[in-house]
Amino acid sequence: MKKHVRKAVAVAAALACAVAAAGCGPQAGEERTTRTRFLLGTVVTLTAYQSDAGETLDRAFERIGQIEDEMSAHKPDSQIGRLNAEGTARLTADVFFVLERALNMAALSGGAFDPTVLPLSRLWRIGGETKQIKVPPADEVEKARALVDYKKVALDGETGTATLEKGMGVDMGGIAKGYAADEAWRIFREDGVKSAVLDLGGNVVAIGTRPDGRPWRIGIRDPRAQPEGAHYAVLALSDEAAVTSGDYQRYFEADGLRYHHIFDTSTGYPARNGVVSATIVSKDSTTADALSTAVFVLGVDKGLALVESVEGTEALVVTEDKKVYATPGIRDRVEMASTEYTLQ
Repeated sequence: MKKHVRKAVAVAAALACAVAAAGCGPQAGEERTTRTRFLLGTVVTLTAYQSDAGETLDRAFERIGQIEDEMSAHKPDSQIGRLNAEGTARLTADVFFVLERALNMAALSGGAFDPTVLPLSRLWRIGGETKQIKVPPADEVEKARALVDYKKVALDGETGTATLEKGMGVDMGGIAKGYAADEAWRIFREDGVKSAVLDLGGNVVAIGTRPDGRPWRIGIRDPRAQPEGAHYAVLALSDEAAVTSGDYQRYFEADGLRYHHIFDTSTGYPARNGVVSATIVSKDSTTADALSTAVFVLGVDKGLALVESVEGTEALVVTEDKKVYATPGIRDRVEMASTEYTLQ
């Protein structure tokens, strides 16, 4: 394991209590099994509140690793990597299913979430070991933006084949982690684990309730807190996923502006509409993952309207002026944790 990866795992383990606010520190008579690994480009911590869950955690980590191997755009030998390189590829049922879900979510959001964003993310290179530190020339941004269009991906359900137009590329980063969380959740259910927290780098699944029977309390990161680790709110969750997209996760600053990794594909530039954080709560982490990106790009009004059109989903959206907007179904489960933020 590389040095920076070991450091990330260690830091994540130390901060696990901050992610699952009420899930850390076993109470009297309470047992748990917890492990941390670096997968999907992030730190993954799985915690089951029972002592004999080691095999369940192993199976979940193996499944998450399989999803990364199949769907990472950064691995040339993955199925998505081959699709991007060759322009057409026959996919496994697993990858075909998630790509189809991604395209459906793109259509639902009018392209605010778009899995064909790879040409833009490659150009901007925000995050990673070779991250960008300057704004690309406008003509290069426009050339990359012209290659982004989910409507130009052809899927053949009979053969399981996907085809891209020349120069296009698929990046499943905005949905694969959600799918991985759902698959880990499925494994925990199959093995009868009734109390657990799965944290896939900000994609959190709260399984069942706390060992004392109360709902899990999941902290939502303050997007402007320095140092990192503080929360602006805490959510009460039970058998639900919470996924957050924010402009603080991967970014650089130039000429006083923050350039982050969530792109508005209609402009080719990082989305800039006053939103700094969008959290989606759902029974389906795959949907929540894609919706968190879409809402961030759409902004408060259009974003919340989109969420309210999707059954069983709720949202919290934070703006630059530290106002927090919530869908009606989640307001009574939000506890503000910072006096700097106000729930509207």
